[in-house]
Amino acid sequence: MKWFILSLAGLIFFVFEFGCTTKAEEPPAFIMAWGERGKAPGQFNEPFDIAAGPEGFLYVTDTRNHRVKKFQFNGKFITEWGGKGMRNGLFEKPTGITVSTDGFVYVSDYDNDVIQKFTTTGEFITQWGEFGTEEGYFDSPSGIAADAEGNVYVMDLYNHRVQKFTDEGQFLMAWGQKEKVSNFRSIINFLFDEGLPGKFYYPARIAVHPDGEVYVSDSYNNRVQVFTKDETLLRKWGGMGFWGGRFRVASDISFDQKGRTYVADYYNHRVQVFTKDGRYLAQWGSEGSGPGEFKGPTGLAIDQASDIYVVDWGNHRIQKFRGGK
Repeated sequence: MKWFILSLAGLIFFVFEFGCTTKAEEPPAFIMAWGERGKAPGQFNEPFDIAAGPEGFLYVTDTRNHRVKKFQFNGKFITEWGGKGMRNGLFEKPTGITVSTDGFVYVSDYDNDVIQKFTTTGEFITQWGEFGTEEGYFDSPSGIAADAEGNVYVMDLYNHRVQKFTDEGQFLMAWGQKEKVSNFRSIINFLFDEGLPGKFYYPARIAVHPDGEVYVSDSYNNRVQVFTKDETLLRKWGGMGFWGGRFRVASDISFDQKGRTYVADYYNHRVQVFTKDGRYLAQWGSEGSGPGEFKGPTGLAIDQASDIYVVDWGNHRIQKFRGGK
């Protein structure tokens, strides 16, 4: 037994030392950053998520300022909407945001347990949801995504599930239940599968690939799970750790024009890049406030040029990086 423990420790050390430094690609170059803590236009107080609209604008949930803010891709402030309140265009804690291909903005309100739909100029259209565990009810919705058919997917955080709706809020289906992967199995899942496929532990974010596959950040199980649009599990990857391909709370997910998958890694203060099937390619970022450094990245968006926008939550700013290589 002592020999086995020493051998296992040696193998884990090997992965720590060499797995985290092997990169198939160079990380993207820093372009610019904008924002600081405050209430003024262009300032933020704990920004959370970001979405790139088809008409060429960025939308950011400014959580503690209870607003959505709209920018050009160069960081120029355009407009904002919201304010503190319960519903009908007001927010308590706006978190997830997505823009559908037909040009509507959907926002999840974490504290009000509601989804709101707007035009791209901030005109309120409709809303749905309330606190609960039944179909169409939420307990802290944290992430949101829309597919090419106009369906809306919501990460129902404390109910540990995905819910799927029409664009007007009609419930379609749900999947997932609460199960935590043990830390030990998560760390050594390169030797033994950690199990619990299709189960979640505080899943925070969701994204729909252009081909219709649904990617879920199973955040506190430190992994990504990928499903068909009708909940069939296709694959999963990740595990607890700080070397390449591992996470300490997987956060937002986005895709570039070349099929690569980007995942924000919250407590490792970095963004990681993968192939579509989960093979690790690259990473960038470390804890700090300088260019290319992060304090808990929570949101990702990628524009048509494959430039990458990262919500740097703890630094109250957005950072932009050169993509497209």
